[in-house]
Amino acid sequence: MRSQILQLTIWMSIGLSIVSCKKKSFLSEHWNHPLSTQRNPEVQLTHNESNLDPKQCANCHESQMKAWQSSFHAKSIGNGFLWQKTVLSKDEWNSCLNCHSPLPETKAEISETFQTIEILDSKRKHFPSGIPNPSIQCASCHIRKQIWYGPPSRNLTAKQIESLKANLPHNGYKVQEEFESSSFCQSCHESPDSGQKLNGKHLMEVYKEWEKTSFAKEGIQCQNCHMPDREHTWKGIHDPDFVRAGLQPLWSLTRTTNGEIQIDAKLKSTRIGHKFPTYLIPKVYLRFYVTNRFGKRRLIEESIVGRLVNTNLTEEYFDTRITPGNSHLVSFRFADNEKEIKTFDWVIEVDPDEHYIRSFEESLRDKGNILTDQLKKQLQLSLSEKKESRYVLFTLSLPVPVLLPQ
Repeated sequence: MRSQILQLTIWMSIGLSIVSCKKKSFLSEHWNHPLSTQRNPEVQLTHNESNLDPKQCANCHESQMKAWQSSFHAKSIGNGFLWQKTVLSKDEWNSCLNCHSPLPETKAEISETFQTIEILDSKRKHFPSGIPNPSIQCASCHIRKQIWYGPPSRNLTAKQIESLKANLPHNGYKVQEEFESSSFCQSCHESPDSGQKLNGKHLMEVYKEWEKTSFAKEGIQCQNCHMPDREHTWKGIHDPDFVRAGLQPLWSLTRTTNGEIQIDAKLKSTRIGHKFPTYLIPKVYLRFYVTNRFGKRRLIEESIVGRLVNTNLTEEYFDTRITPGNSHLVSFRFADNEKEIKTFDWVIEVDPDEHYIRSFEESLRDKGNILTDQLKKQLQLSLSEKKESRYVLFTLSLPVPVLLPQ
């Protein structure tokens, strides 16, 4: 039976399920794990061109490099991931690496399985200064066997790029439209059809959710929102401004005939192309307070938006996530017996890592005694980081409605 701390393994054992034959052909090969090394005797490149360190890429792609450095792709091998190595089987650990560290050269930094002569030789040649950050690198998506791939150029056609390749760095690149398609992201953000289900739903179904929306029908891809203007930021639930742009909170207070106050509120998903929040990790709390004239605030109602699953990933308690274009509704009455009440406040708080926090706390309590001091410290650091990721998304206030004369 899987331990409660194996959620990353389960989620990241991903298969490809691509719609068109053309996309399936390229993407199935592009994400065919384990990936081959970058060694390719048929491709002649200079020493600098064959150096795949992201810092080398920054010589021509500085903005992309800077954006990547602050992204979660660049943090895919962090404390929250590394501490689990000793509690996972070798197969489970290597399966996680398919998405967290796709290249065999980067995998060799953290898995003995990939420390073969061929891979280590390729690592020395293509990462001559070493790999201090063996996460999702530039080459993880863009380079296979020393051939560069990328989206269509904004200035040149594919034929022009091909004709100019002898004069371009690293022989130019092969144009693949899939880089601007949601299907490119599917391999690491969608559970395979054979994957675990709870209440008839896979643990990750963001691609399927998107397919059913008007966003997909209108051709709005993952990249349009998460990589605007081709930025390599991949912003998501941890970015308050990014999240605010996709939601609209609306509410009203009215007096009833018996003097109670009716509160009607809705949080509407306006610009999010899949269920909100994504997956089962984040939770969004809709909390309603009354504040008196002395500034003292008291909680009177709370509603949770999210998918709550136990840490063993065997039982789903509820799923209140918001589908695109729809709303989470809250409606209740409050007896205004306190004449000192001045305002009603609606505070919407996001906990991007709620499931991780719950799981890591249990792991620290139940597994802490079998971890080395280093792994235990990594677990504690990650838990602290995740607790600090909480933020207030919206704060709204309305005065107490007057009681109209009968």
